[in-house]
Amino acid sequence: MVEQDGTVENTASRWEPEDDDEYESASAELKERFATWAANAGVAIDHDVPEGLLHYKWAYVDGHLTRWTRRDLSEIYLELYPAKVMADPDELDEVLAEARAFLTFLSATGLLEEESESAEVLIDHLDQIAGRFRANMADQSRYSFGKRLWTEAAAEGVRPDDPGAVEAFMARFNARPRAERDAILGEGLKTGNRRAQTGRFTPPGTPPRPGSGKRRKRRR
Repeated sequence: MVEQDGTVENTASRWEPEDDDEYESASAELKERFATWAANAGVAIDHDVPEGLLHYKWAYVDGHLTRWTRRDLSEIYLELYPAKVMADPDELDEVLAEARAFLTFLSATGLLEEESESAEVLIDHLDQIAGRFRANMADQSRYSFGKRLWTEAAAEGVRPDDPGAVEAFMARFNARPRAERDAILGEGLKTGNRRAQTGRFTPPGTPPRPGSGKRRKRRR
């Protein structure tokens, strides 16, 4: 890609960060470019829209932020999201709409890496997996240890941004009988982690997905 000053952008290294700092820089730049494109195109999408999509691509898939395939989308939305992300059912259509907008942005701005499948193919795939995505998100057997714990906390009205409430919840939870905790956490309590279908272990921390306009960065 040729920049405005005539230099050639090294996209291979720029969009394939190797550490946290490089990821934060690359994702921030992509989100800024996305926001500019969305504003110019009249697309009403939150500035931080690609956060989850980019985070899981970098941390759990192949680490390349602008190279996308149908397999990548299936892994993120049919495996990782159901295991790790808490979202209300009425938010799920928005989640996929955000992905469609971001893929459209990559294609329209020439950022979609040449080894990717076309934006049309990718967006069509999102349409095809929408029903499975919704079903998997509701399938509690797919939940990670962390998501099971946060789901129980949410059921008690505990907010993750309230440290005191979280600490009190953990004290109450740990005081429950072992059988009761086992029933909530399943295999996660025995193994310490739950292995996803890809063979990766999901870590115990699974903060809920904030609503539109109030999103926070999600970390591993």
